[in-house]
Amino acid sequence: MEPLRTLGLTTAILVGASCGCSGAIGAEGDPPAMQAPEGTSSTAGAQGATSTTTGGTADPDLPTTTTGGQAPVGGEEVESLCAAQTTPTIGRTLLRRMTRQQYDNTVHDLLGIEGQPAANISPDEKVGPFYSNARTPIVDLVVQQHAEAAAAVAAQARERMATLAPCDLETGGEACAASFIEAFGLRAYRRPLAAAERDAYVALFAAGSALGGAAEGFEFVVATMLQSPFFLYHVDVGEGGVPSATPAALTGYELASRLSYFLWNSMPDDRLFELAAGDQLGDSVVLEGEVTRMLADARALRAIPEFHLQWLGIGDMTDVVKDAASFPSFGPELVAAMLAETSNFSSHVILQGDGLLSTLFTAPYSVIDGPLFALYGAAEPAGFAPGQTVPLDPTQRSGLLTQAAFLATHAHRDQTSPVHRGIAIRENLLCQTLDPPPANVNNVAPAPTEATTTRERFAEHSSNAVCAGCHRLVDPIGLGLENYDPIGAFRTTDGPAPVDATGEIVDAGADVEGPFNGAIELSQRLAQSQLVADCMANQWFRFALGRIEANDDACTLEAIYEGFDASGHDVRRLITEIVLSESFRSVKLEGSAEGL
Repeated sequence: MEPLRTLGLTTAILVGASCGCSGAIGAEGDPPAMQAPEGTSSTAGAQGATSTTTGGTADPDLPTTTTGGQAPVGGEEVESLCAAQTTPTIGRTLLRRMTRQQYDNTVHDLLGIEGQPAANISPDEKVGPFYSNARTPIVDLVVQQHAEAAAAVAAQARERMATLAPCDLETGGEACAASFIEAFGLRAYRRPLAAAERDAYVALFAAGSALGGAAEGFEFVVATMLQSPFFLYHVDVGEGGVPSATPAALTGYELASRLSYFLWNSMPDDRLFELAAGDQLGDSVVLEGEVTRMLADARALRAIPEFHLQWLGIGDMTDVVKDAASFPSFGPELVAAMLAETSNFSSHVILQGDGLLSTLFTAPYSVIDGPLFALYGAAEPAGFAPGQTVPLDPTQRSGLLTQAAFLATHAHRDQTSPVHRGIAIRENLLCQTLDPPPANVNNVAPAPTEATTTRERFAEHSSNAVCAGCHRLVDPIGLGLENYDPIGAFRTTDGPAPVDATGEIVDAGADVEGPFNGAIELSQRLAQSQLVADCMANQWFRFALGRIEANDDACTLEAIYEGFDASGHDVRRLITEIVLSESFRSVKLEGSAEGL
């Protein structure tokens, strides 16, 4: 059959039967990305496409799905419906609080303060594989954490008052204070302050100044602004200024902010503020030019690598633990080198290289440094400098799936995990979600022994009928990566026998299904797949908007797919198509997300 192309829409299918066996799902040593957040229940695995809070109800904005249910509408039907559409439809916009990385980056760009001021704020929640604080209600603890972070940042900023203020706050009086508040408020709120807001902050500055001089008033203002919802949240209402059940165009300032947090993971720069003030971002030519400019800016290095780390489920790799006796080299230095490889490689391909999806999967080179040379058995080239591409053995390494960060994160502490590696590929690269295992499943992995291979230890998953319904969808994919040990080193033997890296993809779509032998063949298969390309488009859409696509986004996504296909699957064009789309440039705050 042809790959499903609607709404994206393979996420609307739960492809697995309920899993229940003594397998390795959720077993000891699991990477954090594979574990559901505490207090939540997900019916969509790592994708989170139909996740609900405990005791809650399904999110009406997400595709309603059931195992074995009706497949999404085919591509031709979507094209027909979209051609007949007279009023654009988009999914409902979620009110999102900044992620911790966005907070850190914004504080740096706003105040020039280095470090990680959000380090003590509770971990971000996820929508799909991506950080997005859009669902969990705020509790008193999180409010307190933000208050403490704001106070600490404001105290540091106090030392830079003379640099940050446009005039001398010590001697400039109320007029100077108002000038500072208007300029700083525009950047902190990412829109001009209303007159009442400005007046309230001027009064706050005066109150602080009465207690401890201008510096105290300055600190009061900064600390208060950093706790405002207008600083902490991505606030999108639209040009009408009131919530609407139909798509409304974003204001220039809202679009500038949405664009900057997508491509830079931080606040807009002066150029974006100028364009917003002149209402120029509504011009598609101007908007596309900004995408080109912003991808050429160093700040894109905050977002492009981050997409790939989160997409591959390795963003939390610093929490991964390995058995010290078996893998003594695995420690902070090696982990940092692994994460740097995937970050630098993806940035090189997208921002400096050909930008192609196929290159991400098949490149016989990478950007490695330090201990990775030894792990990969590669010699440091003559004249090598950090940041340069390094050719690798093309029989062992081929793009992202053969990089150590992916392989080590999706493995157990003392052995590989065909389950976790298979789940990551099935869900994050094919956009096909799996039922979670039953609550009573024995999820302890079989202990590794020198007398058995991984394939032998996990054979029960295929021989046990209770297990096979689900594991046949993931284990055969993960077993194709058995040439790589739990920290990503290439190996030719596993226990007492040569590695058997044969694998198979089933129930996925004609252009990816079938047997394969090893990671190189698998990577080549995925690189040419339309299903994978469409999934990649979905994932970038989710990263851009902090939400799962809804049925009402179908026409937007169809246009995005077409533009991505026409470019030969150039990710830079994909990013541009998303920015130019109706779903990115508009907001809908009310009503059902169900459309097509």
